[in-house]
Amino acid sequence: MRRREFIGGVAYVVALSHTSKAQTQTRLRKVGVVATEPHLYEAVADGMRELGWNPGRDLEVVRVGLTGSLEEIDRVLEQQPDVLVLGGAVRLAHAADRAPKMPLIAIDLESDPERMGFVQTLSRPGGNITGIWLDMPEMAGKLVELLKEVVPSLSSCAILWDEKFGKPQVEATERAAGSAGLAVERLVLNGTRTAEALIAGAMANALIVLTSPSIFAQRSQIATAAEVRRIPSISIFPDYARAGGLIGYGPSLTGMFRRSARYVDAVLRGRSPAELPVERPTRFEFVLNERTAGRLGLKFPLRLLTGADEVIE
Repeated sequence: MRRREFIGGVAYVVALSHTSKAQTQTRLRKVGVVATEPHLYEAVADGMRELGWNPGRDLEVVRVGLTGSLEEIDRVLEQQPDVLVLGGAVRLAHAADRAPKMPLIAIDLESDPERMGFVQTLSRPGGNITGIWLDMPEMAGKLVELLKEVVPSLSSCAILWDEKFGKPQVEATERAAGSAGLAVERLVLNGTRTAEALIAGAMANALIVLTSPSIFAQRSQIATAAEVRRIPSISIFPDYARAGGLIGYGPSLTGMFRRSARYVDAVLRGRSPAELPVERPTRFEFVLNERTAGRLGLKFPLRLLTGADEVIE
């Protein structure tokens, strides 16, 4: 072989090697996201940008709709993402059944991950699922405490709960209410009656609104129904107060979806969900609606007003 041909051959192999490495390094990774609000998709993308990823160049955030339905999960899975971010225990169980080996990052306000079998322990999940879960017992106590502070004479409360989700959140809230000396009435959202009808027929003199995608989607109607019934209401969704409810106190969903990017980044870099500990939400929002308080003849204590993240006047 001539020397020039040999050198040319070596140069070709080196160039081919560099091209192959570049293609490997720039392979478009896919992150599936299932949620009902457009800004939650962008929160995941923003979180990935902060970690050095470039959506559109080395990363694609996949979505196929805004229903959050189980069929939507199936359509996202058809895109074969490297990892899937989704909220809600029912959706998580469905995704785990459809894709038992895919890394799943949960954003969950409704369930106890150990009790429902999603993880072995919080510190070491042990399977293909990890994520961010709310500590419901602690949260329930805070909701009751805030209601009592606004209405010191409170003697009873109704709890609006979506039957499709696990019982831990409603049971924790009932225990917290009972410990505070409140009689409890459970309003079960199960498809036979609307949330408005349940609230209209409630006998209690306050309302605690628990979480589910369906309840979140109906937050404006629920807030209006509580005001028509002339009872103070509080929800784990901060957006509930923005939609007309009296008080919203809970984790920022936007913050939770942005935080999920840290899990996604770890998985894309080769770590297993089995070894990534479950986290609790770190950012909470406290929103008070003074307009609603005025219509109900209530006044917020100064301590709550000064401690609120947002006061709707």
